[in-house]
Amino acid sequence: IGSMDGGRITGAISPYIGVAGLAGGGYLAYQGVIGNPIFYLVLLSGGYETFMRFYDPAQHIPPGYYNVTMTQRATMTVGYFGLIAALLVAMDVNKRYRKPPEVLMRERQQETTWDMR
Repeated sequence: IGSMDGGRITGAISPYIGVAGLAGGGYLAYQGVIGNPIFYLVLLSGGYETFMRFYDPAQHIPPGYYNVTMTQRATMTVGYFGLIAALLVAMDVNKRYRKPPEVLMRERQQETTWDMR
C-alpha cells in the first residue's frame, strides 16, 4: 500500500511485488492463519492499490514517482528484503524465549518467596 511503510519502495522495486503480496496475504486469509480484521482491511487496500497501479497508471501516481536508477533500486531491494529477514529472525528468537503469563507469575512468586531481606 503506497501510504504505508514500504509501499513506495516495493512499487519502485517492481510493480509485481504487490501481486505477490496479495497472493501471500490471500493465502494466509484463506487458510485462516490471521484473524485480525485490520489485516483484511490492509489486504483490500493493497488490492485496490495494485489494481490501480496496473489499470490506471497515468491518473494514479504523479509522473516520475517511481523513476529511480538501477543502483537505487538495487539498494532498496537489498535493504527491504534484509529488513524482512531480520524481522523473521527476531520473530523466531521471540517465539523460542516467550513464556506464558502463568509461568511468569510463578517465577515472580518464587522470587519473592526466596527473598531473604
